[in-house]
Amino acid sequence: MGAGWLFYQRQTSYNPPRRPMPNFCDRIAEAAARFPHHPAVIMSGESGVVTTSYSDLVRLAGEYAAWLHTHGVRRGDRVAILAANDPHWIAAYLGTLRIGAVAVPLDTAYASSQVATIVADAGARVLFTSVRLEPVAREAAASAGVTVVSLPLDVDAPDLKVRGSTASGDGLRSPRPSDDSLWSPGPSGPGHDDGPTTVTNDDPAAILYTSGTTADPKGVVLTHGNLEAERAAALAVIHVTDSDAVLGVLPLFHALAQMANLLLPLSAGSRVVFLETVNSATLLEALEAHGITVFACVPQFFYLIHQRVMGDIEQRGSIGRRVARGLIALNRRVRDLVGLNPGRVVFRRVHRALGTRMRMLITGGSRFDPGILEDLYGLGLTILNGYGLTETSGAATVMRPGDRFTASVGQPLPGVEVRIAPEPELSGDRRDEGEILIRGPIVMHGYFNRPEATAEAFDGAWLRTGDLGRIDRDGRVYITGRKKDVIVLSSGKNLYPEEIEAHYQRSAFVRELCVMGLTDESAPSAERLHAIVVPDDAALRARGAVNVRELIRFELEELSVGLPPHKRILGYDISRDALPRTSTGKLRRGEIERQHRARALAPTESRTATPEEDAWLAREPQRTLATLLTTRLGRPVHPDDNLELDLHLDSLERVEVLAALERAQGAAVAPETRATIFTVRQLFDAVAAARPNPGGTPSPDSPVTWTTMLAARPESVVVDDLTRRAWLRAPLIYALLQIVMLIGRAGVKLQVTGRARLPASGAFIVTPNHQSYLDGFLVAGSLPFRHFRHVFFVGAAEYFQTPSRRALARAFNIVPVDPDAHLMNAMQAAADGLRAGKILVLFPEGERTIDGQMRPFRKGAAILASELGVPVVPTALDGMETVWPRGRGPAWRVLLPWRRVAVRLDFGELLTIAAGDHDRGTIAIQQAVASRHRASRHRES
Repeated sequence: MGAGWLFYQRQTSYNPPRRPMPNFCDRIAEAAARFPHHPAVIMSGESGVVTTSYSDLVRLAGEYAAWLHTHGVRRGDRVAILAANDPHWIAAYLGTLRIGAVAVPLDTAYASSQVATIVADAGARVLFTSVRLEPVAREAAASAGVTVVSLPLDVDAPDLKVRGSTASGDGLRSPRPSDDSLWSPGPSGPGHDDGPTTVTNDDPAAILYTSGTTADPKGVVLTHGNLEAERAAALAVIHVTDSDAVLGVLPLFHALAQMANLLLPLSAGSRVVFLETVNSATLLEALEAHGITVFACVPQFFYLIHQRVMGDIEQRGSIGRRVARGLIALNRRVRDLVGLNPGRVVFRRVHRALGTRMRMLITGGSRFDPGILEDLYGLGLTILNGYGLTETSGAATVMRPGDRFTASVGQPLPGVEVRIAPEPELSGDRRDEGEILIRGPIVMHGYFNRPEATAEAFDGAWLRTGDLGRIDRDGRVYITGRKKDVIVLSSGKNLYPEEIEAHYQRSAFVRELCVMGLTDESAPSAERLHAIVVPDDAALRARGAVNVRELIRFELEELSVGLPPHKRILGYDISRDALPRTSTGKLRRGEIERQHRARALAPTESRTATPEEDAWLAREPQRTLATLLTTRLGRPVHPDDNLELDLHLDSLERVEVLAALERAQGAAVAPETRATIFTVRQLFDAVAAARPNPGGTPSPDSPVTWTTMLAARPESVVVDDLTRRAWLRAPLIYALLQIVMLIGRAGVKLQVTGRARLPASGAFIVTPNHQSYLDGFLVAGSLPFRHFRHVFFVGAAEYFQTPSRRALARAFNIVPVDPDAHLMNAMQAAADGLRAGKILVLFPEGERTIDGQMRPFRKGAAILASELGVPVVPTALDGMETVWPRGRGPAWRVLLPWRRVAVRLDFGELLTIAAGDHDRGTIAIQQAVASRHRASRHRES
């Protein structure tokens, strides 16, 4: 054993004495002696609840220890465990440690090749596994030469037969011991194989393999002294007793879980609750059902709570949102100033969701977004943020209960020292940052069989963490980034991706996001920010958004306003698959970047359909609809293809496709159903289940064109709404607009040109570029009254949800529609108004600019103009982005009289779009607007 230890032990000036000491196994035995009938482990699943008491757990662990000892496993031998959290995992772990062997917990997400690599690297003699993971274990064992033993052990068989056969073929059969001598403490020590093995504080207890590639694995060796030091230090800060119930959702193969769900609770007599299936529903149910008092989890769970709460707040009216945000901010101040927490009452619904007995929330494993942490603190939640590595036995720092709010990860645990090693390239406001170094009894002794890696990881007795951070005057540690993840821009600025990701993930429509630095051939040493975005499907469906790519782009741009230019994402890709993560939720950045580069280099090929997909497409009416869609798109389709992300259909193309399929089936899909169509399968199901078209069933071979889709309807609610009381309303609204514009001229130098180019009468379309919320009012107020009284808009319904905004929409003839899910309704409403001789103001960009530059125009204006034969007035706006920039409130200071901000509005020459010439008509409209925009700026300069 001694020689085997030396090839991974770190040699430093500090050499702890080899002395017997109470270890984790002894602590469990002591707890079992005090609370023999207390529940130790509770398994909750669909089949019910199974409870294992402390005495049963100790007995079970003794049986595992006896089995291992009987089959020749001795002190220092390695025993691997590949299983989900349950009492048998714990018993196998404790039994291994009790005989002085070394436990090697494995990630249950590993493939067989990864298991084989690690088992071979560790030299494990036995691999305990669960029935579910047995195929992976046996495939790995075939190449690693390890004995596979299925859990649970069949301890009731007289010959202790192992369930299933062993990979190595040695049988592993022996009589069952008649007592628990291998569990009960005794006088024997090394070399006495008839009793328990006495271990010392520097004997290895576990080897935990760090996340990352397993082609070159690094096993962190934690000693019994490390585990005991971690347990004692954590209990000195986090007080856990026999009355506590701890919910364990983190996998036990991770260091944080071993501390939070094993070391602390089981040595204190607490009960630990494991879930057979972990998801948001089962987790939230378990918090109350099992009276959970302590819960340790990675930040992603708390992000879910935050997203739900803030999502509910955003659904309220403007007054309700302001009140809720004000209460959160007020509670934050009260907690910091006087130590009271009224948020537990004010936001009791949030607290009830976490269980009525919850008293302590702990998080760690990855960076916590400071903004979200601050919001949760304002809601009255107390979350103890911690920090540590596998190499530090789990936690090294943790927030102290009762401390004021900070974005730190707390102060070092008792007996742990932390210091900052300066980084020469960090300067300015980051000059106090550097690499975090840790020293203390919780720090590993080294990597297994990796002396070079061990030497590289240490600076004398100090562990190099690879994390960047700083320490405040009160000793709190702040994590700012990871050295290897730093992105270096062409400007030389260093960026930390986690900080940027946290900012963009504030969008309710972004479920996951990974920021990476990409280089190009012209500047291979500099990087630009690129993101891989995974949309939140549930949020998109709730919104009724079908144009995912457009919505995500809009959200990213909106959030970019809150960042300096060098921190803004410049490009993005959308992924439908979850991003690869470690067991504690950290992004596997290297793997994500490799996948991105592989997709960029690989040719776009149509995937092969599965047998299930072929069978579904072979049935009617799917076969007819698939043939029609394949012919229209010029490529094969699959049931689960996303209409936008896979088939690349924009909003108008979706309308065209749906109309063609409706015509083929002689059916009409209800408007509310259209908002639920995202995939080919949903599209076909919606058409197949649609009601028959009340207008009759035209021939499936008849063409579907915008002419037919925009045909006049027998009656139009839109026209009725636009003409009702217009004779009274229009003069009043126009007069009010003129007064407001006159007042605004005190701070804005407004120049309106081109009114003479407007048609004297009749319907036409005004197509301005879009810069601010006020653009529509400015365009309408700049028209002569004879035109103003006929003006109408088609606006996004999401902006007119409150009573006051609905009243505003009625006053200014705004027809609220959902331009994404109900685009056909929007087009028909616009067509109805134009036929009635009205004037439509339509913003072809579909959204406000974020930087003053025009976005590509959409085809809606050109379609309406060409199909209805009405002229277009290309209109250029400039300067409004400085008055009310997108993503921010009104810039009141620019309206001061001495600022005199220049705002220009120019109505251009009439355009006529040829019938059916939608694409070229769109280009012509955009070019005309851009030309007027340039000319307007030239005149000003």
